[in-house]
Amino acid sequence: MRPAHFVVIAIAAYLLFLVTRFPANFAYVFVHDKLPGLTLGELEGTVWQGGARSVVYNGVYAGSLQWNTYPLRFLLAEWNSAIQLQGPIESSADLGYSLTDTLSITNASVTARLSDLSRFLPQLSIMALEGRVSAEIESLVLQEESLLDIRGTMKIDNLFAGALQLGDFTAEMSTDDEGTRKLLFASVGSDGLDVAGQLFLTQQEQITLDLLVRNPEHLRDLAGLFRRFSSEQPDGNRFRWTGEYGDLKKYL
Repeated sequence: MRPAHFVVIAIAAYLLFLVTRFPANFAYVFVHDKLPGLTLGELEGTVWQGGARSVVYNGVYAGSLQWNTYPLRFLLAEWNSAIQLQGPIESSADLGYSLTDTLSITNASVTARLSDLSRFLPQLSIMALEGRVSAEIESLVLQEESLLDIRGTMKIDNLFAGALQLGDFTAEMSTDDEGTRKLLFASVGSDGLDVAGQLFLTQQEQITLDLLVRNPEHLRDLAGLFRRFSSEQPDGNRFRWTGEYGDLKKYL
């Protein structure tokens, strides 16, 4: 190996040593610039390994956060860290962020009550959803707020919309070779709404919802409205809607 190579390795190792010794406050300045609604309190540790005893997003308490960064990834111009959130939302994941403004989430698990999640998404609170959601996310990639890839599974137990019991549901998230992101979902059991459906988001940002409800009468007062906007078929009532994802994001 040439002497110049030893110099480069020595400089890289020294820079790596410096990065791992940066206090947690140093990283928080960068994170807060990217997520101005995020507030981390009672920081401790370093950029490499540390935590925040208080995590608040848009004024809502989310819990406490611990992280363990993989310092070698800095040499590839990428920040990568294992995180764990404990509180109203229980979550663990491997997070990666690159200079191309790409955020990747892998090996993630999330457990929370829908009522707690709706505090971060006020639009959902209008529906008065209640239930427990758990998700296992194999891969999720975001670039400049655009969803590029998603793979994983999700389950909602004992879902209610107000006083209406909807039941239990499972869903599978995937991305095909053409870049279309898909969510396939179905009800579980026979105590609630008997439904199966799929949600597609194409690379052209066109979104399609295809929903089959086999027992629309379970919707009670909303049954007549659903029948009006759906088509009757031998196995139930089908509702299909297609629109632009950008228009939907205005309400999320």
